[in-house]
Amino acid sequence: MSTSTELVREPPRRAQVYVDESKAKGFLLVGVFVASGAVLHLRSALRALRRPGQRSIHFVSERDAVRDAVVRTLVELDVYALIVSAPDRRTPQTPRELCVRALARTCVEKEASFLVLETDRTLVPDDKRWLFEELHKTDVRYDHRERHEEPLLWAADAIAWAWNRDQSWRAKVRPLVLHEIHA
Repeated sequence: MSTSTELVREPPRRAQVYVDESKAKGFLLVGVFVASGAVLHLRSALRALRRPGQRSIHFVSERDAVRDAVVRTLVELDVYALIVSAPDRRTPQTPRELCVRALARTCVEKEASFLVLETDRTLVPDDKRWLFEELHKTDVRYDHRERHEEPLLWAADAIAWAWNRDQSWRAKVRPLVLHEIHA
């Protein structure tokens, strides 16, 4: 059973959701909801923030100026984020499973159209099983993509990093966070 904070505003209907995780202070997933009509524009805006020759933006290794630019871009382009954290208590399920399943159920509830997780070859088989179990009777499609293939994964990485970093970074991304779920 999951609990959550009160939803302040709703994500766009038929949004595409891009997901990254953080293990810095406990396990959490961040799902970034992007209106389908805004996907191409946001990808282009994020690609423009890369340094020449850089394949992707990864917040853990970026300069603060780049981090600030990415967060400003996300705020300006009305990106919405959902934070899903795992409990500290012992359960038969892993923290990742609890979070992936909770995020999948929320995607159904919020009428998302597509869910994309970053590819980690060791995690894909379990992710696919959990997502199939949660989504096979719904209209929500899902896939895994490499970080360099999908710039919108950088948005989820940015919010996950900032959320776990410190209060000043969390305050910068707080306007993007619609909802926090404790799976």
